[in-house]
Amino acid sequence: MDQTPGTNFPRSRDLQKAPGGSFTARLHGLLLARFILLGPDGGEFGKLRLHGASKARFESGDYSATLETSGGRYRMLDFYPGGGEVLTANTRRCSSGELEIYCEGQTYGARVSLLRNLAIASYPGGERAIRLSGSLTGRSYDALFAADDGGMLPVAIFLLWYLATNRRRAYRVGRLAGGKKM
Repeated sequence: MDQTPGTNFPRSRDLQKAPGGSFTARLHGLLLARFILLGPDGGEFGKLRLHGASKARFESGDYSATLETSGGRYRMLDFYPGGGEVLTANTRRCSSGELEIYCEGQTYGARVSLLRNLAIASYPGGERAIRLSGSLTGRSYDALFAADDGGMLPVAIFLLWYLATNRRRAYRVGRLAGGKKM
């Protein structure tokens, strides 16, 4: 895996203005789910559209990126012609809920709890970089991160996609497998 994705994120001036260390994501729709991303001032700065369990599209102003997965490997790709990988991630071996994320030349370790609807990414030394927490129903999420690290926003968007998609998948599998009342 390429550990240093080549595209600088973001390209859009609109995206560079947002969101200053935090954002809130609100889910709109059920079948054609999309998250509206709101900055600290409550203004919309982007959208994350979920396309099934293996793809999503992030849009902000004139910037667009695709998120995709294949097996235990994840990528965020710049949508512009000639654009490359913005972010790559792998699940850690022999571990459930742990990821290794590469973005902007930085490595992050992440722990994800689907049950608690929580994702925390840390620098290699263990210092917390991002905290993403969701509501019980998964219809809203809050992200907190260091505004001065250029890789924080794409990692936070990736974690939002990863957490929301895997919670939806777990719910569907549970409903299909069990379907029994307790």
